[in-house]
Amino acid sequence: MSRDACILIVDDDAALLAALPETLKLRLDGIRIDTSDNAADALERLARVDYDAVVTDIKMPGMDGLGILGEVKKLRPKTPTLLITGHGEHDLAVQALRGGAYDFVQKPIDREYFVASLERAIGLRRLERQVEEQRLALERHARVLEHVDDGVFLVDGEGLVQHWNPAASAITGLFAEDVLGRPAVDVLPSWAELEPLVPVGERPGPGGGAAAKTLPLELDGMELWLSVSGVQLEGGVVYAFRNVTQERALEELKGDFVATISHELRTPLAAVYGAAQTLRRDDLEIDAATTQRLLEIITSECERLTRIAGDVLLANTLDSGRLMLDPQEVEIGSVAREVVEGMRTFFLDRGDIEIELAGDDRLTQVVADENRLRQVLNNLIENAVKYSPDGGRVQVEIEPLAGCVRIAVRDEGIGIPTGEEQRVFGKFYRVDPHLSRGVGGSGLGLYISRELVRRMQGRIWLTANEGPGSTFYVDLPLARVAAGAEQAAVG
Repeated sequence: MSRDACILIVDDDAALLAALPETLKLRLDGIRIDTSDNAADALERLARVDYDAVVTDIKMPGMDGLGILGEVKKLRPKTPTLLITGHGEHDLAVQALRGGAYDFVQKPIDREYFVASLERAIGLRRLERQVEEQRLALERHARVLEHVDDGVFLVDGEGLVQHWNPAASAITGLFAEDVLGRPAVDVLPSWAELEPLVPVGERPGPGGGAAAKTLPLELDGMELWLSVSGVQLEGGVVYAFRNVTQERALEELKGDFVATISHELRTPLAAVYGAAQTLRRDDLEIDAATTQRLLEIITSECERLTRIAGDVLLANTLDSGRLMLDPQEVEIGSVAREVVEGMRTFFLDRGDIEIELAGDDRLTQVVADENRLRQVLNNLIENAVKYSPDGGRVQVEIEPLAGCVRIAVRDEGIGIPTGEEQRVFGKFYRVDPHLSRGVGGSGLGLYISRELVRRMQGRIWLTANEGPGSTFYVDLPLARVAAGAEQAAVG
């Protein structure tokens, strides 16, 4: 029995009001007893004190025990009330029990029964208080969980979701009203397979908690990577998770960067190193023609290294938003002709490749940064040639449309698998990732082209074919359309 147990005894019989406390103090350790000889005083005490139990005589002048019972139920509905009844008051006792009394004790009072009943009532009240405190604590914790950034959900012993915080909704797109009360295996796809993989600790915090594990979860065709851990509770398991999809993608991107750049740097560095070492040898007589050829190798491979470094730096500048463009009216036909001529010279050693310009050759002005436009066209043509290891024709076509000019770059190369139309514009993407067809490159050209076209208020996309070949399209706004839009915005 708790030493701070407190009860209230109400009776107009002064002798009984003096005897009962003495009896209870002899049998119950550390109990505090308040007494009152009338209903008005008793109700005042009840308003101030949350008693563990109330004992009241059923028959008293003024408000009787049944009236007090009713007031107790209003003021302290959780407080158990015992009623003392006289001999022959069986109907009143039944009425009291129906009114919510915990028990009744008949006169003459059986002290052993009375003490045992009161002890049970106090124990019940203590238990109810503990449950209430736990409920309030859970509510406080739940309110805290409403504001944490990590997703939190509770799965009970039967596998049903009993809590789902707003962060869980934000991460997964699943809302509490659609989740609560349902089996976790129905709510979360593959949960039956994933749940055994989630580390579950015996208690939260250092020492008791489990290290989170990163696992994939597919929702509506979208793959999420979640860092998940759990804590075992008496009523189930609380899981906490956070979305690490971007972090994982970044790690994969870093891995792709290291793999791609290391491969692309190794080849030109080896060529430069080999040519330089040959030129340094004293035991060889190298004629002028050989010397010239070795110097050309060094120059060519250094230019290749410069292009790779330039792509990496430009991609970083684009990501940071620090790239400034110089939009102006550009005659697209003349720019395209110059780029095509330049690429023909650049790929002069590729006798199996034909680069041609087709379409409308009229003077058509677009709004673009001329240098960046040249870079985009260079990237697209170089990409078309690079992915045409068996040769073929690369065609650049200009087509004026309503409000824009469309540039199409077609090739007859190895093609791009259907479904990869968006991925090809990602960083370090390769159609031939294992270089089985001898296709190299930094994997940044199409990413840079996409970002530059976007910043010139245009759009870029491609058509993938089931067979060989692919076509990339770039739409750029006509100068007069862009000017009209600007005037309308100012107006």
